[in-house]
Amino acid sequence: MEKSEDGRVARGQRTREAVIDTLFELYCEGNLTPTIEQIAERIGRTSRAIYQHFQDKEALAVAMAERQLAIHGELYRATPIVGDVDQRIRGIVTHRSTLFEAVAPARRSALVRLHLSPELQQQQTGLAARFRDQLAETFRSELSVLSTVSAADTLDLLDLHTSWETWERLRTWQGISVDRAEQLITQLINRALRS
Repeated sequence: MEKSEDGRVARGQRTREAVIDTLFELYCEGNLTPTIEQIAERIGRTSRAIYQHFQDKEALAVAMAERQLAIHGELYRATPIVGDVDQRIRGIVTHRSTLFEAVAPARRSALVRLHLSPELQQQQTGLAARFRDQLAETFRSELSVLSTVSAADTLDLLDLHTSWETWERLRTWQGISVDRAEQLITQLINRALRS
């Protein structure tokens, strides 16, 4: 009896993983709101089989966010960057570029559902706070010599320049390459820190 239960658990886990893998594939293909039926057809299962593992589309979106966190956990932790100012700027730009490129399809889909999902909203709020804290710690020495107002303004600019929204604008809407987007963001950070 235990072996058959173990087999069912393993099959269930494989189905769950296949659903999340397929969901990411569909996102990469540009389908940010795939139906359960489309996912089921792609993996050769029934919609009912998928609903046994995921209660609804929000549960799927949360599972995808958890998968991204598991795969890219170190990047999501957003630890401060050390070194001279140029090394720290380069480190921040590389961090954001690497993460944003890796999670872009899932992130775009999450934004479609964000207004419907308190859990996704909470995840995004936490991530934004971690990224802002990373900037504050990474550039603490530069910010500490400024007045309180100037330091807050500079941190706001750094946060804007290194945000997903800026990256997405450059990459998707302006069609700029990764290398060029990194160059532009580096210039923006330099201007914010040295103005």
